[in-house]
Amino acid sequence: MSATLERDGELTRIARALDAAAAGEGRVVVVEGRAGIGKTRLVEATRELAKARGFGRLQAVGDALESAMAWGVVRQMVERSVSRYRGEVRAAILAGPSGDALRALDTAAADPGEAELARTLHSLWWVAVDLSSTRPLLITVDDAHWADLSSLHFLVYLSRRIADLPIALVVATRPPAANTGPLAQLSDARRAERLLPRPLSPAALADLISNRGVRPADRVVGALHEASAGNPFLAGVLVDELDALGLPLDAPPTADRVAGLGPTTVFRAVLGRLPEGAVRLAGAAAVLGVGSDPWQVGAVAGLDPSALPAAVDSLVGANVLHSEDDHLVFVHPVVREAVLADLGPVARSALHAKAATHLWSVKAPADRVAAHLAHAPKGTLADAAEVLRQAAVVLLAAGDAETAAAHLARAVDEAPDDAGLRAEFGRALLRTGDAAEAQRQLRAAATGLPNAELVAAAASATAVVDGPEAAIAELSRAIRALPSGDGRLHLEARLAVTRSFLRDQRHVASDHLGRYASLRGNTPDERTLLGLLAQMGRYEVWPARQVADTALRALSNGAYFDDATGSTDAMVAWVVALLALVSADGVDEARKEVDRARLRVRQHGSPVEFAMVANAALFLNWRLGNVSLVEAESEGALEAVRDEEPVQHVVALRATATHFTTYAALERNDIAGAARALARFDAEHPDAPRMMPTLWLHEPRALIALANGKPLQAKAEAFEQRDEMLAAGVDPPTVPWRDPAVRAAMLLGDEAEALVLAEEQLVIAQKWGAATEVGAALRLLAHADATRRVELLTESVAVLETSPARLHLARSLVDLGEALRVARRRTDARAPLHRGIDLAAECGSVALRTRAVEALEALGDRPRRLTVAGAEALTASERRVADLAALGRPNREIAQELFVTPKTVENHLGRIYTKLGISGRRELARVLA
Repeated sequence: MSATLERDGELTRIARALDAAAAGEGRVVVVEGRAGIGKTRLVEATRELAKARGFGRLQAVGDALESAMAWGVVRQMVERSVSRYRGEVRAAILAGPSGDALRALDTAAADPGEAELARTLHSLWWVAVDLSSTRPLLITVDDAHWADLSSLHFLVYLSRRIADLPIALVVATRPPAANTGPLAQLSDARRAERLLPRPLSPAALADLISNRGVRPADRVVGALHEASAGNPFLAGVLVDELDALGLPLDAPPTADRVAGLGPTTVFRAVLGRLPEGAVRLAGAAAVLGVGSDPWQVGAVAGLDPSALPAAVDSLVGANVLHSEDDHLVFVHPVVREAVLADLGPVARSALHAKAATHLWSVKAPADRVAAHLAHAPKGTLADAAEVLRQAAVVLLAAGDAETAAAHLARAVDEAPDDAGLRAEFGRALLRTGDAAEAQRQLRAAATGLPNAELVAAAASATAVVDGPEAAIAELSRAIRALPSGDGRLHLEARLAVTRSFLRDQRHVASDHLGRYASLRGNTPDERTLLGLLAQMGRYEVWPARQVADTALRALSNGAYFDDATGSTDAMVAWVVALLALVSADGVDEARKEVDRARLRVRQHGSPVEFAMVANAALFLNWRLGNVSLVEAESEGALEAVRDEEPVQHVVALRATATHFTTYAALERNDIAGAARALARFDAEHPDAPRMMPTLWLHEPRALIALANGKPLQAKAEAFEQRDEMLAAGVDPPTVPWRDPAVRAAMLLGDEAEALVLAEEQLVIAQKWGAATEVGAALRLLAHADATRRVELLTESVAVLETSPARLHLARSLVDLGEALRVARRRTDARAPLHRGIDLAAECGSVALRTRAVEALEALGDRPRRLTVAGAEALTASERRVADLAALGRPNREIAQELFVTPKTVENHLGRIYTKLGISGRRELARVLA
């Protein structure tokens, strides 16, 4: 009964999705319905349609047992594409995308840090990109409600990035139990279609039965429809049983027998007619799961190998199993569920024990063995605790903390005196969000295994359960109880991190961190303390040289970045330390640090990590005055995290990149573009959390208001940022909210307020001591103090000559030239204006250059006009792509380096060729030279 009836609408929509994918516009189709409604048949029909269209095809089927195995569905896809080949062909396949996928999964298992999941997902995404590079690709997953969590994460990851890929993703699932989780996210993906197959009508059911060569009586059809509720599979099961009972379908009295037949009764009747060996084999196959090896199934069932073929034939003949690629597969999940139900809990547990013992003896992967141990009696394996622990490590690396914690709970039950095992259980519970139980387990582990890391982990749980104040008290007690050394510094580092989240602990934290100012940065704990110290110094306006020295020791020539591997929070700490160094004008060392980090991320990184390094790079380039590079870095960061979940660190990345996108747009005189960038962020994050990167957005809003002639709005935005920062207890000169506030006050005629604010900025800048801030503050004060304007601007230029900030120098030069012109010192005005024009052009500031040119023209000079043609017409992002293409780099490599899709690179190159008036990349090197 495999015909597809009353599914024309669904098949039409699937065909449209395939055609869109073939045209390079990826699609997601979610087929949702209860068991037996025909989801599998629609998936089969999809594969047939895709085959006719020349698609490559990957397929997998979810399985209740494999849901406890890391990357089970993804491995199934890859291994199916490899298993049918041998020798050189197999080796060639493994040398390509399929091998890349397996290597990505094997590498992931080695590192259980939370950032590893993001890297693995990105690596797998590239495998899908590569597989779809020569022909469109169909990926189907049936019974996705049983798919493992890590594979579901990948399906969601792919669905969000599928729009410009020639890939169709078709997922069949029963209705999700909740409106959250990966399956619900799949349905909400962009370009996702949700198909809800309806039950068959009586007429369609009659046609389906007629395919057997007999036209059923109307009463029989009605009885079958009522008993099956129009479910195609269940109707077929009932028809099979009527046939086995010798009841004719065309005889109306047969309808009276249908009412007494239910699916469970039918399945039991089917099994009751089979030989005992076949029944045992069916039970073992049901326990072992989808696609089981027949010899393993036979071993678990306790069958003699010579009896195995006959038992398999019996099950195939009874339409219970079928053989697929030398594996046993149930004809339908409902049949398997019925077999499992018929076994009963004790028999199932015994079979799981046999399966675990057999799989362990043949050296199966730990997560496969553990999936059975979880359902087997305690004591099944002598090494059960270690097997479960190994499986948990793999699952944690794959992002499935829930199953990992369940395995570790069972492992602790197997070995309750193993404090190390209990500690791993506690850490896994922290990942699941069960902080209360994590606290209990970690404290118990620390009692049995005194260890600073365990005490620190327990305090992390305490911070969630009882608040950070309680965690601070707990850490303080532990530190007092420890002798010097012996892990004490680790607790001190954790205490400092915990205090950094509390506003009222700022002064205590500052005094605490100050005790570690002489550390060399030789260990991760020392680097953590120094990184926090550098951040504190920047916010509390310590001398810039002291902060730069502290930041350098924290960064330790790339060691701090290496420490951050596996932790997004640690990456944030690295970025903060680097920003402290840049703010202190330590740009040469910062550039080396960014270059090292960029190389590391390109080799093995995630989009979020790429965006973090890009944000650090754009802050550095803004300090240096490289407007075009700021634009490129900010665009690259936003593009990299475009499809990421809007969790707090992603929102922070977007806020920072948006901030600098706005700066770059204003320097290009694109006020509307700057406003659009901020409006886009606000639309995407209407409830953005209150944190430093989002608070900083008040300043660019104020600058836009000034550019639009709205000084009242500008002043309000600047003062809102002031209030937010003062509430947080910080007021560093590197976040210059006073700049737009002073300019707004001047426009509003409040010169006294402007002068007070400008003088405050200079005092803070001089306390900081970095030439960049001092020079900028002198320029701001000159704006507010007309009587000393030329004197202050002259001093500003002299100070900025010693700074790496070329754009700040250009601004002061132009301001000085204008001030000298107004003071009727026309000859003196020309030199700073000419130099300001040159620097503004080098920096890429159209707005500043235009202002300087107008000032020179007012003096009667005719400066060289800036023409935008050829390579200069390219945007920063286009120039970056063009430079890589001119070096002979293929599109795929460029996309990998910039963390975008090959289609994005292709689109960039199309625009580049048009702007440059060339036909292809062969001419790029000549035009860009």
